[in-house]
Amino acid sequence: MEHSEETYQSFQPETHQEKHEFSQDTPQQDQASSTHKETGLGANELTHADVIEYNYKIKQDKDTQADEDEPGFVSKIYSKYRKFFLLAMWLIFTGFVCAAYAIQVPRRGYWQENLILGLIYAWHSLYVLFCFVPTTIVTKPWMFLVRTAYAPISGLDARIRSAMYAALVGAVILVTVFSLPETPDSTRVQRVISLFGMGFFIAALFASSTNRRAIQWNTVSGCILLQFLLALFVFRSQAGHDIFQWISDFCRAYLGESKAGATFLTSEDWYDQVGGHFFAMTVFPAVIFFAATVQILYYLGALQWILSKAAVIFVHLLNISGCEAIVAVASPFLGQSENILLIKPFLPYLTDAEIHQVMTSGFATISGSVLYGYLTMGVDGSSLITSCVMSIPCSVAISKLRYPETDTPVTRGEVRVPESEEKLVGIVHAAGIGAATGIQIALLIAANLIALLALLGAVNGGLTWLGDFLTIQNLTLQLITGYVLVPIAWMIGADNKDLVEVGQLMATKLWANEFVAYKQMTSLAQGTLSNRSLIVTTYALCGFANLGSIGMQTGIITALAPNKGKRVAQLAVSACICGACSTWLSACVAGMLLS
Repeated sequence: MEHSEETYQSFQPETHQEKHEFSQDTPQQDQASSTHKETGLGANELTHADVIEYNYKIKQDKDTQADEDEPGFVSKIYSKYRKFFLLAMWLIFTGFVCAAYAIQVPRRGYWQENLILGLIYAWHSLYVLFCFVPTTIVTKPWMFLVRTAYAPISGLDARIRSAMYAALVGAVILVTVFSLPETPDSTRVQRVISLFGMGFFIAALFASSTNRRAIQWNTVSGCILLQFLLALFVFRSQAGHDIFQWISDFCRAYLGESKAGATFLTSEDWYDQVGGHFFAMTVFPAVIFFAATVQILYYLGALQWILSKAAVIFVHLLNISGCEAIVAVASPFLGQSENILLIKPFLPYLTDAEIHQVMTSGFATISGSVLYGYLTMGVDGSSLITSCVMSIPCSVAISKLRYPETDTPVTRGEVRVPESEEKLVGIVHAAGIGAATGIQIALLIAANLIALLALLGAVNGGLTWLGDFLTIQNLTLQLITGYVLVPIAWMIGADNKDLVEVGQLMATKLWANEFVAYKQMTSLAQGTLSNRSLIVTTYALCGFANLGSIGMQTGIITALAPNKGKRVAQLAVSACICGACSTWLSACVAGMLLS
């Protein structure tokens, strides 16, 4: 566990001016422990004794892990000759790529698979290169350019610099939106409506902010710019479209392999004729398979590496804490439950703004474990994956507007993904643990669907009964809320003829969940919704912001950090609304750039 020592060494509260060193005074540690339990101090209330207690505990963990993680013979050989192994792998990979291109390019020309193979080869080449040369050959010139460009405005007031940055972001969006050629599904009038919607959501969040003076506008502007550029890359470039389309096709094919397990338990003929048409028989095997895959990647260290590298980018670009960055990056892959486990050691010390951000990130996206379910319904996979990635910066911007940071997070400037608490002994063991987790997730999905749909049906039955007295036919909660959400459906860019239907789909997602909403959407898509309305609705529904998820996130965080239970309950509804706003803002961006 090479991350463990670094993980907990990064825990140094910045609210104290002095640096606290580790102390082995056991009575002092015991006193700190009792003090923390009695008072339930948060990150901004940490005392010297709290830090001593934490460091004492981590020192004990470090000593235990040192005995358990003694590297084997193969690991020692690989560590000693690592550069030579990497060079040999690069030479073999280079030969494979050259042979593949020599065979495929003359036969097929440009192809998505060739593009992806080239990107993987480029990444692998850079990885091997920086094993032999220091990264400073790139970072030093880059930082020199940044400092040179920043020098003329460095003497200006911080508020003026923030205003200039926001104006630059606004100019980029305006010029891009109005300069792109018109298409039948994307006229300039339609783009202006989506642009107005984007401005409305930002203004509404600013007006409802808990502390408008504390808003970090550089963070908000950076998040919006990053989201916009990502959408521009996907919607208006062939390479961006092909990359995300390939990812969608890969996810569909890979998760579709779960059919092998399902047919083994039943029969292939029965599955093809009967079972494949049932939600549980198609989705739940994929959920279990995905959970096993995630656990294997965690065992191999690949997941921690990917998340930590991606989180570092957001920490430095957007000036957010390490915990916020890790959860935001992990949410599209792991979902609103598993992402919280990545920061479990830090949960008792999160600030209120961090809690709000962590919950918002969970509400603002879907997870890889349920992606296959939407794909089997006929939802466009490229739009789903693009929306998930766009939600990473968007959820940060939304949360920082609604609930800006006023304290000093303990993980500011630090990104560490803790190792799993499970002591895995091999890939097969990891797959088994992941499958067990997948069963729990599948059962949780089933229980939520049964309970929420039953409750929704009961409420709708009562409303229909009351509506009959007033000659209002089929009065339901979705119908009432759908009309309330019609202005939002208009602002995200849905066509005027589809506003009521889109509003009701958004209402269904809020009261039930996105599964039910997407199922209704795919049935409406057959001749009812226009292509533009279908795409922006796909983005608007792509998140876990619903009534059931509020209880789920509140329960998980409270169980892991009891001292934060009250604040989590108070922030949950706000975070859920922000998660919904994040998907709506992504829909606005899609409406502006749709080709």
